[in-house]
Amino acid sequence: MTLAVQEVLRLSGIPQLNPMQEQAVAAGLLDNKNMVIAAPTASGKTLLAEIKALQTVMEKRKVLYIVPLRALASEKYEEFRERYAPLGIKVGLSMGDLDASDSHLQGLDIIVLTSEKLDSLLRHGIPWLNQVGLVIADEVHLLDDPGRGPTLEIILTKIRQLANPRILALSATISNYQDIADWLEATAVFSEFRPVKLYSGVYFSGELVCVPERKKKMEGKEPLEAIVTDTLQKGKQALVFVNTRKGTESAAQKLGDVVEKRLSPEEKEKLQKISSSIEHSLDHATTQCAKLADCIRSGVAFHHAGLVNEQRKKVEAAFKEGTIKIITCTPTLAAGFGAFGIGTTHV
Repeated sequence: MTLAVQEVLRLSGIPQLNPMQEQAVAAGLLDNKNMVIAAPTASGKTLLAEIKALQTVMEKRKVLYIVPLRALASEKYEEFRERYAPLGIKVGLSMGDLDASDSHLQGLDIIVLTSEKLDSLLRHGIPWLNQVGLVIADEVHLLDDPGRGPTLEIILTKIRQLANPRILALSATISNYQDIADWLEATAVFSEFRPVKLYSGVYFSGELVCVPERKKKMEGKEPLEAIVTDTLQKGKQALVFVNTRKGTESAAQKLGDVVEKRLSPEEKEKLQKISSSIEHSLDHATTQCAKLADCIRSGVAFHHAGLVNEQRKKVEAAFKEGTIKIITCTPTLAAGFGAFGIGTTHV
């Protein structure tokens, strides 16, 4: 086991690689080659990216970590900085003014950025491009996205022509992974390993019908209330995906009574502190601040692009700690919570 593997496992608190990760290492993750990894959500792809990134930094080369969303970029940056800064590794985030060369990035080891920001940097002719040894393309299936796909395709093509770094492409939902691997001249790794069992189901007429075939009677007058009640009875949490911002707020308010009556006094006390912090996160509290704070007191939160960054971070942190039980959110949150293997409901 190489030093990079040992160090990442130690810092992550993970005792050993799982079957998918072992498969990727055996296929040549640590060799000087490009790689496309297609494996389910929560199977441990980010850990492999960190291993390859640490190996690259040890070789005195820079790492670019491309993500599709600003919220996900912020999350990865905070996570990597906390983990690797004590080792003397300089981690940076770049997603601001697209018409800027960000000269301060030259002194960093790992740079987390969106594909749009990297496109801007390449257009500026960044002088440190030849120092890049690895580009990690997270959610590479977005090549097929009409909005973001062309930019991602262009930057991967351009950076290979200009600097020829190693490319590590990751995805949970890509069926033609071999086509992507052929395009990138990469080794393809496919795995169906999933640490958390996934069930797809439909709620109909008071029953939840899941695949594989099984039926379960549910408690509750409405479908959403019934599914959330069942989740709470199991001691679990859930993300409820809603199409609109307004819908997330409405759903959160509706679920407040369902969740609140199952909270312990200790949980209510914690939620009150988080609620107060959320409500006063702006110089002048808005109606939305008050609405979110009120929902949080009941153990529920809504999450969408209209929240300020500090509010989003506090909601996500409280959910990860298990204090907030339910988040009603727009689909953009899905990318940031892939590693938790929690229940999801779509309405």
